[in-house]
Order: sequence, then C-alpha cells, then structure tokens
Amino acid sequence: MTTKQRVTTALLGALAWILIDQATKAVFKQILTPGEVVSFLSGSLLVLPTYNHGAFLSLGAGMSDATRNIVFVYGVLAILVGLFGWLLRSSRLGRTEVIAIACILGGGLSNLFDRCVYDGRVFDFLNVGIGQLRTGVFNVADIGIMLGVALILLWGARRGPKLPSGSAI
Repeated sequence: MTTKQRVTTALLGALAWILIDQATKAVFKQILTPGEVVSFLSGSLLVLPTYNHGAFLSLGAGMSDATRNIVFVYGVLAILVGLFGWLLRSSRLGRTEVIAIACILGGGLSNLFDRCVYDGRVFDFLNVGIGQLRTGVFNVADIGIMLGVALILLWGARRGPKLPSGSAI
C-alpha cells in the first residue's frame, strides 16, 4: 500500500469507529438514566450507563485528577500520535496492520473526546458475561481498541521474528 492508501484507509476506518461509538453513546445517554440496567440475551448482555474516570476495567480511577489527566489525555495522545507516525513511515504495513491502527486510533480518539468533554470521564454502558463471570463496563470504542491490539498481536505472531539479511543463527 502507498502512504496515501494507508493514511486514507486508516482515517476512514478511525472515523467509522468514532461515529459508531459516539452514536451508540448518544443513544444510550438519551434512553437510559444513570443507575438503570437493561438486560438482553437472558442477562448475558447488560446495558448500564456509567461515567468512568479510569481506563479499561476502571484501571487508574483512583489516581489524582492531575495524574489521570497526564496519563489518560496526554499519554493516550502520545500513543495515538506514535501509531499515526508508524502508519506514515512504515511502507511494510499491510491491510491488516492498517485496519488494526484504524481501530486503535478511532477508539482512542473517541474516548479521548469523551474525556475532554465530560470532565475527564468516559461514557461506558456495555457489560457481558454469564452469571458471576462478567467483564467490566465498556463501550464501542473499547471494542475497537481491543480489536486493533488483537490484530497487531496476531499479525506479529504470524510474521514471527525476522533476522536481518545475511545473519546466521
């Protein structure tokens, strides 16, 4: 893929994740009140609106406001800029990697938008599981981030380590 193709694919993919995430958040903010829980699929999917100060599974929610702001706004922004730089500079990226980067960029930017608009918090509303075995509360952006990370890990495992040309073991 050319740089232009990589960037266009990643930006369109990221935009799709942002639009879907923000649309689902808007719908559930509109139809549900805080504390309300709606059950689907015999309780395997719960929809419960909440604002999360932390990251995945409320990680970091107990940090001071200043530390949380540094980690979850500036830290995340640095990671996203780094991913975009990787996208621009690496001509070896294939479609899978570009799609993975798009997923992470879209999810990260959408949650970053929430943090900027909602006083450092992210709107989460999904919980899945069976009985007592449940996930934390998350949103569509988190799905995009996790999908992107999984694709990158699978891509790395599939490619395996490569030695420089002319190297012997």
